[in-house]
Amino acid sequence: MRGEASTPERRRLIVNADDLGMTSGIHEGIFEAFEAGALRSASIMPVMPAFEQAAREARAAGSALGVGLHLTLTIGRPLTCAPTLTDAGGEFLSLPRLVTRLCTGRVSRRELANECRAQLYACRQAGLAPTHLDGHEHVHVLPVVREVVDAILMEEGIRFRRLPFERLRGSPFPWRRVPARLALGVAARSGDPRQRGARAADAFFGLSLFGSASFADDLLRQLDALPRGTSELMVHPGHVDATHPVRDRYTTGREIELRALTSPAVLARLRQGDIELLHFGSA
Repeated sequence: MRGEASTPERRRLIVNADDLGMTSGIHEGIFEAFEAGALRSASIMPVMPAFEQAAREARAAGSALGVGLHLTLTIGRPLTCAPTLTDAGGEFLSLPRLVTRLCTGRVSRRELANECRAQLYACRQAGLAPTHLDGHEHVHVLPVVREVVDAILMEEGIRFRRLPFERLRGSPFPWRRVPARLALGVAARSGDPRQRGARAADAFFGLSLFGSASFADDLLRQLDALPRGTSELMVHPGHVDATHPVRDRYTTGREIELRALTSPAVLARLRQGDIELLHFGSA
């Protein structure tokens, strides 16, 4: 892992499912992939409707599943009083509106810190010990947010934070989602948490696969190209049901990812023996 020496000859992979707890359908899809053996890590959303259901099943999974906080600031309602993070109806702002407020100095650091702590506390109250932190729509790497988050992670003893920097060189899909990958890379590297004692995977993947219609084939190519060390692969499997929030537009892709992750070809590749599947708590 970044921040300490990795064993160079090994290929270790953390397949992390984002959005656990967003809806019952997404919760069910993530646990289908977990039970099939495709992943051992997930990030949970305490502000969303299926949080308690997801937390119960995560507790039942025990140490086989590592669960981190999917810091949520752009969908749902906050757990705290946070007027600078919400609209007139009390809902979190959309990502563009949040970014605008952050860039114009109209977000309270105290409110950010209180909400982040409240979401971590909700996880612990539900019987979960967060293994890592990342952010819905990568809000944890935004200016101001990342500074607040990094300070809280140090206080709370959470060692791992996602660093969503996906290299173009050496990627099986160097042309995919280049603007998003570059923008996130700049944001992530400019606030690199390793400079403050935090840890991150040696490599990160998933942005170039996001929304791919040929996700299964692309995933197999990514697994074949996996570098030495510990990598994180971000995925979003799930079933889309009637409760799916309007603001979340990633729908068909969730079903495609779930079918791919539970397909015989992908499961056989993961069991081939040259990749060790783990979670942040066992890294």
